[in-house]
This record gives sequence, structure tokens and C-alpha cells, in this order.
Amino acid sequence: MALLLEYIPIIAFFVFYKMADIYVATGVLMAGTVVQLLGLKLLRQPLTTRHWVLLAVVMVFGAVTLLLRDDWFIKMKVSVVYVAIALLLLGGLFWKKRSPIQSMMGKDIQLPDAAWLKLTYAWIVFCLALAALNLYIAEFWSQEAWVNFKVFGILGITLVFTIGTGLYMYRHASEEENTQ
Repeated sequence: MALLLEYIPIIAFFVFYKMADIYVATGVLMAGTVVQLLGLKLLRQPLTTRHWVLLAVVMVFGAVTLLLRDDWFIKMKVSVVYVAIALLLLGGLFWKKRSPIQSMMGKDIQLPDAAWLKLTYAWIVFCLALAALNLYIAEFWSQEAWVNFKVFGILGITLVFTIGTGLYMYRHASEEENTQ
């Protein structure tokens, strides 16, 4: 159920975009994000920093989109989120001197420090590339093409990259076990 709650806002955004327009869909995205957090809270799921940051970004960019009746702001939200993720990962490397991904997953998965570092840099580059691709599509493609990219393209690209991450981790975890 918690996994379904993660996708409710984006599914609702897409459905209401198709039924109405970008502005109705933006309002639904804002409401859906609030419902998502309330649902997670009711299910006693942990609300992470990611949830709160996403809520803030959706509310700010959504409100500006609706107030100014300019879809540019909701389109930029995607890039802002991915740049923020990249900066958080990079900041974690410099301030904590350790991979933030390793901090999150290192208890469960044993990898060499160099593998964690490469993985973190790969995610930084991935997030920045996705932010840039979103900017390009938002600027030069139609609104409908951007909505389809936001809903299906980003999800598909992220799924493929996540699978690649898992394979990379599996390979290096196996090597780590062999050296021990």
C-alpha cells in the first residue's frame, strides 16, 4: 500500500492533465502530494527528508504555476528536484567525507569504499543529466510531450538506471565477499 501511495500524485497528475489541463493537474498534484504524506503517516510509514522536500517543492512551484497561470514553473520543478538530489549527494561526499548512498545502504550491503564513491558520482551525473533533459524537453517540445516524458520517460529511465545500479552493487558485493 505504501508503494502505491508513492505513485498516486503522479498518476493523478497524468489523469487530470488528460481530462482537463495542466493547471487542474497541478492542483491535483499538490493535493495528491499532501494525501500521499497523510496516507504514509496513517500507515505508520516513516516520512523521510525526501518526502518533506518534495512536498515543499511541489507546493511552491505548483502555487506559482497556478498564481501566474504559467506552466513553466511546474515543468522546472522536476529539474529543481534532480539538481537538489545531485547537490545533496555531492554535499554529503564533501561534508561527511562518505558516500550518502553508503550511509543509507551500507548496513545491508557491503561494498568497497571505491565502489560506493563511483556509485555516488554516477547518481550525481544521472540526476544532473535528467535535470538537463527535462529542461530541454520542457523548453523545446510540446506540453503534452513533456507530460508524457515526466510521467513515463523519467520513470522508465530511472528504472533502467536503478537496475543498472543493482547489478553494479551485486557485482561489487560478490567481489567484496570473495576478498573476505
